[in-house]
Amino acid sequence: MHGNIQKVKCSICNKQFDEWVQLGEEVPVCIDCGGILRPDVVWLGESLPRSVLEKAIAATRGCEVFFSIGTSGMVQPAASLAFAAKNNKALLVEVNIDPTPLTEKADNFL
Repeated sequence: MHGNIQKVKCSICNKQFDEWVQLGEEVPVCIDCGGILRPDVVWLGESLPRSVLEKAIAATRGCEVFFSIGTSGMVQPAASLAFAAKNNKALLVEVNIDPTPLTEKADNFL
C-alpha cells in the first residue's frame, strides 16, 4: 500500500520509473518534465493514492485470511483493514515482535 522503494516517481507529473539515470552527485530528474525524481513511496503526512486504498479495501472485504505483519496497527487508514477483515469473518493472523491494539482480536499471534 505504501509504495515501492525500488522505484521512483516524478515529484511534479507523478510519472513512475523502474529505472533512472543518476550522474554523479546530481539528483535525477524526470525525462518528461524535468521534475526531481523521488522514491515511489508514501511519506509521513501524505495520503495513500485513492486507487491503492480502494483495491486494499476490496481485497479485505473478500479475503478468508488476513495477515498483519510488522506494523504498529496505529496508522490509519491501513490499521483499520485488519479489523474490517475480522468483521467480515476472515481468519486474522498477526505477526509482530510486540503486541498491538490488534492482538486481542487476532486468531493467531506470532
